[in-house]
Amino acid sequence: MNSLRTALSFLTVLPVGAGRAPAEGLGRAWYPAVGLLLGLVAAGAFRLGAALTTPVLGAVAAVAVLAGLTGALHLDGLADAADGLLGGATRERRLEIMRDPRVGSFGVVATALVLLGDVAALSGLSPWTALAALLTACALGRLAMVAVLLWLPYARQGGLGTAAVGGRSLPDLAGALVAGAVPLALDWRHWLLAAGLVAASAAGAGALARSRVGGATGDVYGAVVEVGQLAALTAFAVRL
Repeated sequence: MNSLRTALSFLTVLPVGAGRAPAEGLGRAWYPAVGLLLGLVAAGAFRLGAALTTPVLGAVAAVAVLAGLTGALHLDGLADAADGLLGGATRERRLEIMRDPRVGSFGVVATALVLLGDVAALSGLSPWTALAALLTACALGRLAMVAVLLWLPYARQGGLGTAAVGGRSLPDLAGALVAGAVPLALDWRHWLLAAGLVAASAAGAGALARSRVGGATGDVYGAVVEVGQLAALTAFAVRL
């Protein structure tokens, strides 16, 4: 339970007793399970917003709920990672840019495109399909983060992300895979497509981070989540 508490405290703004000692790996085996919870709440916001107004506003409500419940943690990482990985002439300069709290052009554009893509993909879905899409996107996005945590070396000497690296890799990955596969029962065809697109997006982001800064950072993990969520939602917008 301490591992779950740590994951909730790290990935959300929920008051779950962050005063306790963090679990090893920051509870990473539970990340997709936390994603399922976030997706469920976002799906409720979508259904309510679409019923009272329009599907587009329902999609905006769902995306806003995800940003609010996570404290925009992953969006901030996406912006910083875009600025750092796509700018800077040297590895050291790119890492320095990612530490800068200011957001540059690449960060603004990347964040805007991802948010617009999320809303566009969701707005054409029925409430039931949106439920399956949001559960899948939030779970697989965080499963992708766990995979990158285990796949790439950490690019900095210190930082919060170092606490999530190391420990029992295979048991944590197995636990994350179980939670990530739960939405498969709702729509297996779109889930499989989503899994493929999320895997491709995580591999691409990871390869870019390795080539530009030699590994991952906390900002890269956030970018992997956001890009993975967009990839999964796009999969559910495909008519199969």
